[in-house]
Amino acid sequence: MNQKILEAVDWRAIPAPVDDGSASHLEGMSMPSVPLPSTRGGQVNPGHLRGWSVLYFYPMTGRPDVPLPDGWDDIPGARGCTPQSCAFRDLSQELADKGVSAVFGISTQSTEYQASMFRVKLGFGLFRRLPG
Repeated sequence: MNQKILEAVDWRAIPAPVDDGSASHLEGMSMPSVPLPSTRGGQVNPGHLRGWSVLYFYPMTGRPDVPLPDGWDDIPGARGCTPQSCAFRDLSQELADKGVSAVFGISTQSTEYQASMFRVKLGFGLFRRLPG
């Protein structure tokens, strides 16, 4: 079952991911110095950002002109990349009020493909994780 509207998700219709705790050791660690290509142009080094930053990882930027892969909605945590990104956009003032100075999304897709997210006016850049 693939839901057709990328910006709206019926969360009851898809499996929720389970937090297995495998990333809990990362809290409070410093970000390494790694320059990443940004949809805002050039590169940004998350390790050089000042203050609190939100870096969220997502599997894929959906595009209205490209159907989601078969079974995508059945993978826990896969569906909802665009609405998740929009939620960070919608909560940007609340995050700023709590001291967050930067928000970035990270996926493995090309920055050109990620640029399709401009249609939802995120207000922050997306990074492409470098291979290797």
